[in-house]
This record gives sequence, structure tokens and C-alpha cells, in this order.
Amino acid sequence: LVCASDASSKRRPIKLVSFANNDEALPMAPREGRREPTPRGSRQSPTRVSKRRVRVASEYAPDGSRSRTWSIPRGAEFSEENISSADDAGDGAAFRAPASTLTRWFARMFLPEDYPNSVSDDYAAFQAWDTAQGLCSYVRGSLTTKALLEGVGVGATGATAASAAAQFIARDMCGMVGGLVFTLAKGRHLDAEAKQWRLFADLANNVGMAMELAAPLANDRGWFLALACAGSVARSLCGCAAGATRAALTQHFARARNAADIAAKEGSQETAVTLVGMTLGVAVTTTTDGKTAWQWAVFVALTVAHVYCNVRTVRSLVIDSLNRERVRRLLARYDETLDEPSARGSDKVSAENSPRGLAKDEALLPVGMNWMLWPWYRYHGAREVRSVHLGAPVGSATREETIDLLRRLRDDGSADSASGHRPRGGRKYALASSRAHARRRRRTRVMLRVDAAAADQLEAYVHAALVSCAGSERNGDRIVVRSEAEADDWMRRHHDAFIATIAGWGWDTKDRVLLAADGWRVAWDARKDE
Repeated sequence: LVCASDASSKRRPIKLVSFANNDEALPMAPREGRREPTPRGSRQSPTRVSKRRVRVASEYAPDGSRSRTWSIPRGAEFSEENISSADDAGDGAAFRAPASTLTRWFARMFLPEDYPNSVSDDYAAFQAWDTAQGLCSYVRGSLTTKALLEGVGVGATGATAASAAAQFIARDMCGMVGGLVFTLAKGRHLDAEAKQWRLFADLANNVGMAMELAAPLANDRGWFLALACAGSVARSLCGCAAGATRAALTQHFARARNAADIAAKEGSQETAVTLVGMTLGVAVTTTTDGKTAWQWAVFVALTVAHVYCNVRTVRSLVIDSLNRERVRRLLARYDETLDEPSARGSDKVSAENSPRGLAKDEALLPVGMNWMLWPWYRYHGAREVRSVHLGAPVGSATREETIDLLRRLRDDGSADSASGHRPRGGRKYALASSRAHARRRRRTRVMLRVDAAAADQLEAYVHAALVSCAGSERNGDRIVVRSEAEADDWMRRHHDAFIATIAGWGWDTKDRVLLAADGWRVAWDARKDE
């Protein structure tokens, strides 16, 4: 439109998103834009112009607020002198006008484009609690930095720069080695349990900060370097786990393929929190200088607040991907509806078993680490009685079990568990349950075929969970006692209905199946020799 570049318009147009021809009352055009009456004696009769105006186009800003409207009088000729524009200050529409240009700049600096439509529903709550916990960390970081500088001899007459540098280098090297070992051990679990490892990272950070703050107190006994190195290892674990889970959560938040934009805005938010935290940290450090008791009091208070904010942070996340814990809990809850299949589709059952409903009861920490929050928290969900090794190599079983498995792979083409029951045709996995050993608990090994997709891995883990939980009941989500034959029968009768049911509850059963499977694969073909 020519009017969009009218020199009299001071606001730069952003986007023309809607056109309408509705007859709604709009502001009158300026006097200089009205049609002059036809002089008497003219041959041309005057055109009747209505006082009501017709909207031609509306302009919307990036935040969704309507900024300007172009209109003409109803029944008037479409010409330059009849078109007028007016700024919108809010006319009761679904959009709200921005408070100021500064507010719009602030939103573009810290919020993803097209917020909140471009992010998941849990983004705002997560970022609010994450900002609060980050502020606690940066204030405590000032205290630990001061303690480390005192420990290496800053301000002491006998300390040298070379000695301080050597201690800092040794501390950093220990942290790097700890990060490498952690990545080797737990790297493939971080995507599957992003919420749990996110909280673990911050708890490890608390432990590391406590060690660094205590290190100068043990300097007289020669334990300063040991505590400083241990604290660096703990904080390195935090860095590895927090960085990896942040990447996974960014993918979860991105609903418009805008992961890079979300990561950039996360960096802006982190920078702003860091500036505020450093300012407060300098004030706290200056105020408590030389007062060890006050330093520890502030540190403990901020640590308690930090843990609380982090628990609320992970509780605010609503993730629809399937990991091992969620599959076990959904499996236990599905079993409760076997006697009443009609109850699975009820609003109450669907809400309780939806991603939002299950998020309230998920484990706060990875498997085997929930003791870190004792006695304030205890996990009551379903557990693996026998650990499940998904994607295990054939040679991981004993020699007797390996030979038996290979024989069944050759004869049947697809094997079940060590019980020898013939499975349903077309399965792309094989189960082998180890015999009881005196010094180690039994394990269920799952061999995956080379062409096993995400849905096949989910089917394999459901079958393994039924076998590995045999003979056990837990408080909370109860595990039905099953033998290996009963588990195989359950898979034939209920597996397809189970997958369809949890998909109806809102879970992603096709693409976002994160079961932390190992990389080993096996190729077999029924009754054929290569």
C-alpha cells in the first residue's frame, strides 16, 4: 500500500497481516483528509459519504499488538485523500498494545521471537525458577572465590605468584579429568533423564562450592589443595551435566524449530543474572569480610534456597518423551486398568497419566541417587529388580546362555528370553535373562537387531521390564508379579493396546523414545546361512 510509506507516518510499519471489509466504527479521518463538498451549480451531484469507516488493513508489531489501522469512509471512493491511518491504543481486541518501545526491546532481548507461541507451555515457569537458582549460585560464587584466593596466599607475605598458579593449575586439571570420566560413564543417559541430571548438576555444584569455601580452613593441616581439587571435580560434573541437559531441554522448548534463538535468549538471561549476582556478591563479600560465621550462615541460607528453586525448576518441566522410568510407571498404571478397559479413556485417568500428571511424581534424581535428598524426599515409583541392559552384546552373557541364545536365533530367527518360548514373529530383539549369581544380582540383557527402530526398542524394553520386575511389588506404582511365560503372553495380548493407550494419554511413542540403549546390534536371519 502507498499509505504504508506515507511521510506523515512516524512509526515504521512492521507487518500487514490482515485485511477486512467489515463495517465497524473507526476514528474519523483528519479534516484535511475529508472530501470537500461539491460547489453549488456543479453538474456533478455530490457523493454521499457515510460517517462510518471501513477498515482496509491493520498493522501488527512482532509482539502481536495491533499498532496501526488504515481505513476509508464507507461508500467513499478509494483514493489517497480518503485513506487515513490511526494509532491503536487498544480497542478490546485479543491483542494488547505494548507499554512502550523499551518494553518491546526488552522482550526481544530476553524472550524468543513470537513468544509464547514459539515455546512449550512450561518454558516461562522453568526460566523463572532457573533465574532464581542462578542468582543464588552467583552470590555464593563470590564467597568461594574469595576463599580460594585466601587459600593460595593472596595477602600473605610468604606466598608467591608461582605457587598460587601451580595450585590453580592442579585444581583445574583435576576438574577436567573428572569431567572426562563422567562423560564416559553417563553420556548416553543425559538425553533420556534430562530432568534428573539437571538437578544432579546443581547438587554437585553445591557440594563443590562447600568444599571450596571450607578449603582455607584446612590450610594449616595441608588439606587445602585436596579440598580445592575435590571441589573442582564436583563443579566439573556440574558443568558437564548442566551443559548437556541444557541442550536437551532447549530442543524440548523449541516448538517452532527455534532452538538457536532460545539458546541465544538463554545466554542473554544468564548474562543479566550474572551481572546482578556479581553485584550482590561483591556487597555480601565486603560485608562479611573477616566474619567466617556470617559467611557460612549466608552460604547455608542461599544453598537451601538454591536447592528449593532447583526442585521447583525440574518439577515445572512437562516432557512428553519416554524414558525407562516413565515406561515402567505407565506400564504399572496400565495394568491397573486391565479389569476396566473403558476407564483408560476417562478424563481423570487421562489427566493422571498425561505428561503433566506424571511430572508431579517423577523421580527428582537419576536411578540410585535419590538418597542425596534424604530425609526430605523418597522415591516410591516402580524400579528394576534386575537391571536391564538394552542393546547388549551377545557375549555379555555367560557362555552357556550365549550358546543357547545363538541356537535359538538360528532356529527361530527371533528369540525370546532364556525360557525358550517362541515369540511373536517379526520381533527385532532377543532377551536373555542371566541366572542368579552369588556375588551379583541377575540382569536382563536385550540384544537388538541391526534394523531395530525406536518403536522396536520401546517394545523390547516393555518386554524386558515385565521380566525384570517379576516377583516384586513396590509402594506407589505396583508391579504385577509375572513369570517369563506370563510376560511373553502379556506382550502378545496387550502390547499394541498399551502403546495406543499411552499415545492417547499424550506420550510420544514414535520419535522421542529415549531409553539409553547401548550401541551393540546383532544381525540374524531365520534358517539361512550366510
